[in-house]
Amino acid sequence: MIPESIPLIERQLLINQCKILSVIGDEKERELYEKRIEILEKGYTGLYPKVFNNLYEEVPMSVYNEISDIMKMYSRINDSIRLLPESDRDLLDLASLEFEGFDQDNGMHYYMMSYLVDRMDEHGEYKGRELKSHKSNSLIKYNRMLSVYFGYENALKEQYSSQDLQRFIDEVKSMTVEAQL
Repeated sequence: MIPESIPLIERQLLINQCKILSVIGDEKERELYEKRIEILEKGYTGLYPKVFNNLYEEVPMSVYNEISDIMKMYSRINDSIRLLPESDRDLLDLASLEFEGFDQDNGMHYYMMSYLVDRMDEHGEYKGRELKSHKSNSLIKYNRMLSVYFGYENALKEQYSSQDLQRFIDEVKSMTVEAQL
């Protein structure tokens, strides 16, 4: 978020940094930093976006924690599915549990997840997969599933049976039924 006001000391520090950068930069960069210096010196708050134009809004810790919880849940679900006998897998609607990605237009989850996968090499099982959800309710689905997951975590359950997985499926399906009402 671009500040609407900057205390004098912080403005002076930013001015000093811009002066240093203008000295070591090329002519184009020098011009840019000189404009930033003037904006900061004169306190033109309406022009602060020109000083902070390449900064993104911070991603709250809650978004990172939510993504982390979702990925742990999916790791546990996927491991449990792999260990199930094929006959049990055939009886479950496992497609309803698929990870759908995050809605790019609805928050920071998509961008944070993409960064974790593509730049930080975390959650490698999703590398090269579509992380952009085409459903606006994917986060609602994950939060419903997390309610089941946290219950299992509190019970220290590390592997899910077909009945446990069915609870996830039931939670997802109840969301679909509620949306139709």
